[in-house]
Amino acid sequence: MDPGENRLVIVTGAGSGIGRATAVRLARSGFSCVLVGRNKGPLDETAEWIGGIGGSAYPVSADVATIEGREDVLLATEATRERLYGLVNNVGDSNISPLLSQDVEAWRENMVLNLESAAFLSFEVIRRVGEGQGGSIVNVASVYGKVALNNRYYDDRLPARTSYGPVRDVSYAASKGGLRMLSKELAVAAAQMGVRVNTVSPGMIDVGKLDQDGIDRLSDATPMGRMGCPEEIAGVINFLLSTEASFVTGAEIVVDGGWTAW
Repeated sequence: MDPGENRLVIVTGAGSGIGRATAVRLARSGFSCVLVGRNKGPLDETAEWIGGIGGSAYPVSADVATIEGREDVLLATEATRERLYGLVNNVGDSNISPLLSQDVEAWRENMVLNLESAAFLSFEVIRRVGEGQGGSIVNVASVYGKVALNNRYYDDRLPARTSYGPVRDVSYAASKGGLRMLSKELAVAAAQMGVRVNTVSPGMIDVGKLDQDGIDRLSDATPMGRMGCPEEIAGVINFLLSTEASFVTGAEIVVDGGWTAW
């Protein structure tokens, strides 16, 4: 059992994919988890899964892109009466559209969800954790916060030529790049409070949203010849939250099967 036993971690976007896999992995290491997402049903499923392996989970239906939603998460965390130890800022979404037809409201909503929510939830967690025995924050960014998207890997789903320019995911990339820098800034600022902040940047991860053709294309574009799975990201997040990473802060671990290496 990890020394994290009886420590509480908030996991956003915990209803599916990387968030669910992370919460389950943390539960196996002895952490309790506050499961955060907009939809209650998937959170309850994650909680049931964790309960099945003897772990503790507290589902909280909230929109962390809003001040009220973040307040709900913090209130629910306090209500558990467990000591808050960490935060995994995993929630995020895409905003795919032709380059020259970007909608400003959609852009702002995407930036708020992917970046602003992580920043302001982190501020509050640092405030609480820093007053105690220290803790850890992990921000889930993306390889697309490091390198630009190549339309050829996505064929007709993201065409490189339209009457409004190539179809891109510009606000997503900008927000994930910002999230990487946010981690470094918070790592330095919170170090004196005993709070570590790190980044995990996944590559192409199969979360069940692609058809076989899409899987094959992204697998062929990856040096390891396959897409990753959510559990492979969860294992790295678990490490960064554990005491085995007690001298690791301001770091980024890229989990991409070599995607950014060539």
